[in-house]
Amino acid sequence: MKHLRNVAMLALLAAGILLGANTATRAGEAAVALKGYDPVAYFTDKHPMVGDPQYQYEWDGAVYRFASAEHLALFKSDPDRYLPQYKNWCAASVAKGEKVYGNPEWWLVVDGRLYLFGQPIGPGLMSKDPATMRSQADENWSEVSHLPAPPLPEYMRSTGERR
Repeated sequence: MKHLRNVAMLALLAAGILLGANTATRAGEAAVALKGYDPVAYFTDKHPMVGDPQYQYEWDGAVYRFASAEHLALFKSDPDRYLPQYKNWCAASVAKGEKVYGNPEWWLVVDGRLYLFGQPIGPGLMSKDPATMRSQADENWSEVSHLPAPPLPEYMRSTGERR
């Protein structure tokens, strides 16, 4: 009986270690910002581009990837210029007092700032009245930033891959 209990404890310990290793891997993947998209490309190329892992840089607890050494250098020289507003959360949702993941494929640059959205309709909504959406989001940000993260949507489960 004691032997069976020891075997069971060993099995539980091994399962815990394996689950912990899997969680650590996922946590490492989650640390890649913008699903691996290059934040500078929205400004220089006017469209989203998947970054290359050979050009990456850790900033404010997240790893950003870039399509080129030039984009990496631009980001390093002025990260705040290229970072998405509201720490990558959907700007339209923040304006409503909610927390929704921003999708790097649904975006808009307004007044030199990058905004992400959780739905394809977001950029159009902001385009209609950017000052109001930005004002509402800025007003709600201090509360929304402390809300727990919602479940991870399918589009955020993996980083972008070079095509």
